[in-house]
Amino acid sequence: MSTVNSRGAYEGAPSVRMLGRTLHRHRRLRIGLMQLAYVVAGVVLGLVVPRIPVGFTVPRSESTQMLFAVAAVLLTFLAIAFSLVFLVVQFGSTTYTPRLNLFYTSARIWHSFAFITGVLVFAFTAAYSETFVPASGSTSSDEMSGLLPILTITLLIGAIVVYRNLQMSAFGSVQLGSVLAQVTERGRQVLEGVYADEPPQDAGAASVARALPDRRRDVAWTRRPGIIQDIDVPRIIAAARSADAAIEIVVPIGEMVQPRATIAVVHGSADPSLDAVVLQAIRTGVERTFEQDPTLAFRVLVDIALRALSPAINDPTTAVQALDCEESLMRLLVGRDLDVGEITGPHGRTRVLLALPSWEDYVALAVDEIVEAGADNPRIRRRLERLLRDLIALAPARRSDPLRARLDELASRWPTTEPAAASSLTRGQTRTSDSALGG
Repeated sequence: MSTVNSRGAYEGAPSVRMLGRTLHRHRRLRIGLMQLAYVVAGVVLGLVVPRIPVGFTVPRSESTQMLFAVAAVLLTFLAIAFSLVFLVVQFGSTTYTPRLNLFYTSARIWHSFAFITGVLVFAFTAAYSETFVPASGSTSSDEMSGLLPILTITLLIGAIVVYRNLQMSAFGSVQLGSVLAQVTERGRQVLEGVYADEPPQDAGAASVARALPDRRRDVAWTRRPGIIQDIDVPRIIAAARSADAAIEIVVPIGEMVQPRATIAVVHGSADPSLDAVVLQAIRTGVERTFEQDPTLAFRVLVDIALRALSPAINDPTTAVQALDCEESLMRLLVGRDLDVGEITGPHGRTRVLLALPSWEDYVALAVDEIVEAGADNPRIRRRLERLLRDLIALAPARRSDPLRARLDELASRWPTTEPAAASSLTRGQTRTSDSALGG
């Protein structure tokens, strides 16, 4: 692994190239364009396939009936598929959290819709094109290429397989274990992309902030209010290097930005063209997404736990499962270098500063609200205690203080919980106690 300094890394280092890939705006086709591509493919196949000779022909009337029957079946598939999406989204929003957008933002879902739509368009196009143009090599307009029924049956089988996969995905999206696993995996992907797989520095190797140029200029947000969803970091790096400046993004991903609010600060350059580059590199939307947001997985897991602990639901087992997933993400973070918010050039010049959460921020997000909500539940107290003790055992010295502070808070709230400095419980005893009570 390349050298990573205490506050960031050189922009050519592997860790920063990984960061750039994660914080690069994903160049995906929009859903509408992707569906249009499937429709165009269906039209082209419907016009071309009836004209391709394969050595035998089939009666046109029977083929037309088959194509219309296939189209009718696919219309039913589409109606059921849309109903599945509606039910799953509604179930997830009301049962787990409104921020759970895994199912309807999945590329698999929209590719499934587009594929079925494309086959439907193919069936209609082929049915009407064969009526007016006889198959190539046919001596009669009542006959057509035998390739058409073969391809139609193949595409129909493919549509059934796609629908089956969509159905199984929908069933999995209403199961708690599957939802928690998906949220955890999405969170893990973002965290592994943003933070270098390197041990954090010791407490004695405290970083010294580099001096930024004295000249600074605020960049105001000029668009509609929205939540920052992704930032095209490589584009900002290139603009900062070209203008010999440092660009500081002051609003973190996942936060709301309001019109005329400061979104960034440009250090060391008076070039007003940098403002437009910064604004174009930042995309906002109406809700948070998993693309680049390193805290969204924690937010979703905490929301699920809080809803489970509410008096109306009173389901501490679900909250314990959410804490299990939180611990897996915290275990990943505890051994990562979180000081990657500053990206420097080859000569040590700061180019981009990102507003990324600190270790204290992650601990507060993962624990504090659940501590408040689970005050009267012994299973939640024991699970929180075990989570904190396990992380203290893994964490370097400079990261254990926030964990010990919260463990001491648990002890002060509930005297039956031992403080971090005077623990006589072994981890095995704690786990045995949890298992005996189903926690």
